Amino acid sequence: MTLADVSQALDRAIDSALREARLVGCTVLLAEAGQTVYARAAGMANREAGRAMSFGTWLRYASVTKPFTTLAALRLMDQGRLSPEDVVTRWLPDFAPALPDGHRPPITVDQLMSHLAGLDYGFNQPEDGPYARAGVSDGIGDTGMTLAENLRRLALVPLDRAPGTRWRYSLATDVLGAVIAAVTDRPLPQAMTDLVTGPLGIAAGFSVPEPGNLAANYASDSHPPRRMRGPTRVANPLRPDQTYQFLPERSLAQDAYPSGGGGMAGTAGAALTVLEALRHGPFISEGLREHAHRNRIDHRHPMRGPGWGHAWAGAVVTDAAEAGIGLPVGSLSWGGIYGHSWIIDPSRARTLLALTNTTTEGMNGAFAVEIASALAP
Repeated sequence: MTLADVSQALDRAIDSALREARLVGCTVLLAEAGQTVYARAAGMANREAGRAMSFGTWLRYASVTKPFTTLAALRLMDQGRLSPEDVVTRWLPDFAPALPDGHRPPITVDQLMSHLAGLDYGFNQPEDGPYARAGVSDGIGDTGMTLAENLRRLALVPLDRAPGTRWRYSLATDVLGAVIAAVTDRPLPQAMTDLVTGPLGIAAGFSVPEPGNLAANYASDSHPPRRMRGPTRVANPLRPDQTYQFLPERSLAQDAYPSGGGGMAGTAGAALTVLEALRHGPFISEGLREHAHRNRIDHRHPMRGPGWGHAWAGAVVTDAAEAGIGLPVGSLSWGGIYGHSWIIDPSRARTLLALTNTTTEGMNGAFAVEIASALAP
């Protein structure tokens, strides 16, 4: 597929999603061999205010925060200050959740980065599940709590599986953020500035400097998508038993803890820069990059299915035929619950990022599928 073909396919995906009112707004960027070769901001950043999406618009990243936190950890490893074999209690002495039998197994930094730590997200559980009963935050739906307090609550909930045994998407990256803060002896927002956003010169962070430039958020469970204000519950259309709890105002709250798994906001260009640093270049050593791209699980990916594994950097294609979306082995991908998706294809030196303000269409709806299909040969 030529670059012109890819660009046309991206345009078609964006145009149809906006025309059919599946999305309110989006910014889509494609880099090839380190150069941005496609860039389009389309639709509305704030429909009610009549403000168009632009390349300077800030969006709530949700799990697009995870590549930032991963990159910060890799930088500390390059500096010899952190090891994937470090036991988490070396840095967080009080974070030692137990199994139901009372045994407290060690959890390593590697297991945090691989989502093999035995932890969970509350949205994976029933509304009255153990995380809800303990008051554990998923990092996108509430305020008024410190990172230390959320980890304290998290550590009180028994693990339902031993670390290292089975993959499960979880608050592990929030714990990793706390480890980064402990290693650097800096609050996580400052550590992120020192390690990632400052050296890269990018516009992103755990606070929003110009609230008027932050995109509004919408839910695609109605047509047209409904504006999200205050506490908002949105069901996952692929798993009706799974419900996400949002608080869009969290990004502007001074008392929201810095969630390394979902608490940052920024421009699409900033996120693309981080993904490109994970793909290639001198920002991290090549040896560590290989570790970050390597599959860590030996079983079917619970969320992506056959043909996918999981690396520190995200889900990774292990069998192109089984994955069935036209991406070659070694391609990395993930997204963000506020409506985002991204792909790194190292074999063709391509990175594709689509940030939208419409959940869940932009993450796992038809738009995300169409965007991914644009990179298929």
